[in-house]
Amino acid sequence: MRIQLTLPYIIAFFALNLIMGELHEQAHINAGYLICGCYGPRDFNVWSTCEQCALPRWSFLATLAGPLFSYSMMWLGAWWMVKNSNTKLKLFGFSLLFANLPFARIFTALMGGGDEKVVIQAIASHINPLVTKIIAALLVTLICLPPMIIAYRKLNARRRFLWIAGFAITPLIYGMFYHHMFLNWLLKNGIAAESKFLGTPSLVLLHFLLMLLLLILFGKSLFASNKIYSLTKEEQNFSHLPKVHK
Repeated sequence: MRIQLTLPYIIAFFALNLIMGELHEQAHINAGYLICGCYGPRDFNVWSTCEQCALPRWSFLATLAGPLFSYSMMWLGAWWMVKNSNTKLKLFGFSLLFANLPFARIFTALMGGGDEKVVIQAIASHINPLVTKIIAALLVTLICLPPMIIAYRKLNARRRFLWIAGFAITPLIYGMFYHHMFLNWLLKNGIAAESKFLGTPSLVLLHFLLMLLLLILFGKSLFASNKIYSLTKEEQNFSHLPKVHK
């Protein structure tokens, strides 16, 4: 399995990543709506249940909904890489896995944050906060690390570790500056900040539609493979032989 870093692929992966991020947030807020009967405030990456929540005791389930969605997408991508005989679908599985930010979830949990810690605290409030953080970090690592290992093993490329590290870390960088800072800055300045549908600011919905359009236009590149970046062992063994021209 080989990944080709063309401009269309980069655009498509960027769009897929931000689409998955918004679907993660939609899982949060719509679960919150079902539990509470109303939507709470939100921006591009931070949300909360409404103050008039009908069942505040169960609001932690809304916190759980986001990670469950992301985990399911990660493992779906990993499953496609392992079980599917279609090479193109294997390649898309790789992109789908990393578009759901497995490393970001591990890193956040190791830093003592994340949805998982909040859920554990809600379920077992008597546990020491430090123990809660350790449990959350171990749990998230056990869920998110195996798909990344699968991707590493399936990727047929020189310096596979650098490829995996790039796909793991790069979305954190542009996510922080573009998604968390720039787009939220637009919201704070009142640009399309009204929420008229799904408890979501219009700017968030417009941005989601833009990413969906980019994915439609460039999505084929997520299924493309090539032989530019690596050779199989068999190709390396015979690469020194002269070519025969017919």
